[in-house]
Amino acid sequence: MIKYYKIFLAIIIIGFTGQCDKSKDTVAPTIEPGTLTSETIALVSGTLIDGTGADPVPDAVVLIVGDRIVAAGPRAQVSIPSGAIVVDIRGAVILPGFINTHVHHTYDDHNLRAWTQAGVTTVLDMAIVSKSIGLAELMTLRRTTLNTPQHARLVSAGYLIAVPGGYCSEYLSTPVSTPDEARRMVQEELALGVDLVKMSLETGYAGVSNLPLLSPEMVAAIVATAHEGGKPVAGHVTQARFLEQIFEAGVDAAAHMPYDRIPDELISRMVASGFIIVPTLTVLEYYGALSGTSENLQRFVAAGGLVALGNDHTSTPPAGFEYLWELGMPMHEITRMRQAGMTPMQIIVAATRNASRVCGLEKELGTVEPGKIADILVVNGDPLNDLSSLTKVRLVIHNGVIIRQPS
Repeated sequence: MIKYYKIFLAIIIIGFTGQCDKSKDTVAPTIEPGTLTSETIALVSGTLIDGTGADPVPDAVVLIVGDRIVAAGPRAQVSIPSGAIVVDIRGAVILPGFINTHVHHTYDDHNLRAWTQAGVTTVLDMAIVSKSIGLAELMTLRRTTLNTPQHARLVSAGYLIAVPGGYCSEYLSTPVSTPDEARRMVQEELALGVDLVKMSLETGYAGVSNLPLLSPEMVAAIVATAHEGGKPVAGHVTQARFLEQIFEAGVDAAAHMPYDRIPDELISRMVASGFIIVPTLTVLEYYGALSGTSENLQRFVAAGGLVALGNDHTSTPPAGFEYLWELGMPMHEITRMRQAGMTPMQIIVAATRNASRVCGLEKELGTVEPGKIADILVVNGDPLNDLSSLTKVRLVIHNGVIIRQPS
């Protein structure tokens, strides 16, 4: 209730104060990183790329009260309340905080801090790949030690649901063998607080073949149970035939773009339904499947398909290939998306609005709009002309807290 009261109060203040005096330059006071105040923060004089895909807004103002955005738009249309903390960012671009929707090894202080410092304010752990600590303990860790503005927001898919001997089953204490067991596993994970459910249809990789699969009945049970609990479902696939199966089963997003050709008819149906794919070109590149994956991505995007950013980050990449699974801003993945024909604006939307949908958080995150959580990335330069500008971080705000600013 407090945060909504702050938003209401800010709107009242904005409504009863005059237009800001544009004839004078405002000097921003010093703000200690990590300091949360109830005062309004106004980012002024930057160009706003709001994550919706709309044209950039020059000379924009973004107003933040507490942890929420209360106004965003052209300076001529936004009043700055008297007493607001004004941060002049002329020459810079304002973006939503980026979201990486496919990472691993996230329950880690160093990794979560590295992501936020790079402007990746939310990450989606697409499956726990460790048995050293249980899910209940990890969920507690997420709520306590790792729950600060300096840590990236951690969205969790819990454990990937698999059959005995199936893909990633080695991480499960009890793989599922029947639809009832699959249903119970989903219920248990949801009860512990996971944000979405992940399942797999994968017969093999890197010389491994003939892995057993979830049955259609088990897949149906997983999807139905997750949706009954109000949570989305992601499916691990690397082949077109399995992509079609998870799509037909009602799965909400695919983790990985298949390397073999996706039929045009399937692309049309996925586009019409709003189905989202997280391509992870990075990992497919490592396995020698970049060409087919990139071609599918190009065709999917050209047809109007929704794509979200994810690079399958791991803290234990193969020696010599660390650059493929980079921590922080996933520039290698972003570069491969650009080479596959995505425009810079499409990539930004994939890393913001579309990514928030994969996480099931589109009402809270992903765009710079009133009412959304104040996760903001400010960069020097124009990423629409040069995507490397995304690494030139000028300011990061996470949950309304300035966690990085120029020294």
